[in-house]
Amino acid sequence: MSEPRHIIYYDNGEIRGRLLRDSARLKGIECRAGSWVWFHANGMLSSCETAENTIVENIPCRADTRIYFHENGRLMRCFLPCDSALKGIPVRSDTFLLFHENGMISACRLSEDFLCQGIRCKAGTWIGFHDNGSIKRCVLAEDIIKDGVMLRAGSWVCFHRNGVLENYKLTEDAVIQGIEYHTGDILLFDENGWLYEKVPGTLINYQR
Repeated sequence: MSEPRHIIYYDNGEIRGRLLRDSARLKGIECRAGSWVWFHANGMLSSCETAENTIVENIPCRADTRIYFHENGRLMRCFLPCDSALKGIPVRSDTFLLFHENGMISACRLSEDFLCQGIRCKAGTWIGFHDNGSIKRCVLAEDIIKDGVMLRAGSWVCFHRNGVLENYKLTEDAVIQGIEYHTGDILLFDENGWLYEKVPGTLINYQR
């Protein structure tokens, strides 16, 4: 019987994964003995399991969880030791949070209601951000009129990088930009706020 492999390689000869017999410190992170460490094809660390609470790029990461990194070496995914405010965002620790390659938060679960760019997002739900830090999607904590559309509390809403409404599923009949729409219609808007499509339904492609 062949012995188990403790190192796995890419076709180019770079190490893809390595089983740690003892704890080891990589990128300043104490990695747990008996766990696998994985690497990207360019040699950068892809993921490892933490042996203790540690700080990565000023983000506290929980012990005995796996931390993931982008190919450029920046933090991609981790768990927090406790609920924390990160970059002004109230983040829950019972699930992971994600980061863009530039270090900006990509997605997390909110520990409390969060007001972002005039949009109040609901505690206990997920919120997403574009890589420029602007809000991408969230569940509304309160009714709000945005770009001429009444958005209702409890609904998922998506936004473009410039903050303009991107898509929304109607919870009631409404007249928007002079056209009547019905409950359940999913409306898609371009970055200038023009409503160009309804899903499900027919494509709307009016001349500006």
